[in-house]
Amino acid sequence: MSTDPFDAANVKQFASAWFLALDVHAPTADIVRFVADDGLEMVFPEKTLVGLGDFTAWYAGGTYGDGERAPGVINIFFDEDHNLKEAKVDVQGDLAVVDVVVGWQASWFIPPAAKSMRTAMDATQRWTLRPCSTDKNPFGLEITRYDAMAKPFQYAPGFATL
Repeated sequence: MSTDPFDAANVKQFASAWFLALDVHAPTADIVRFVADDGLEMVFPEKTLVGLGDFTAWYAGGTYGDGERAPGVINIFFDEDHNLKEAKVDVQGDLAVVDVVVGWQASWFIPPAAKSMRTAMDATQRWTLRPCSTDKNPFGLEITRYDAMAKPFQYAPGFATL
């Protein structure tokens, strides 16, 4: 096994583990092991998150740093399935920029609708990773920047859009 955290196989395993944690709605204490404790920025359709506090509010619900309430994505989406299709690693000194393509399917329900909605898409994301202690996670990597919308979403025909 390579000791280089930016080894392509390690990065792909890290990405797969991240997506699995999202799919199973891992406890917050487990999911934060994938993200930086300081300097974190994450760009999602609904909001740009700054810092670990914003991330945990986005993930599990709470209040963002700007005072806005967040319902928590684990309280909105269900039957999620992230399928890692590609992870291209570009090492830039002590960081790695990773272009990720993920197939994502998920359902959500907005009361008082009679039925839930289902989306299916390919999302091209761009992540910035840096090394961290393997005490934090077994991959020795953490996300410092995460752009979930590096390119427009490619929706499957007939599915709901976000």
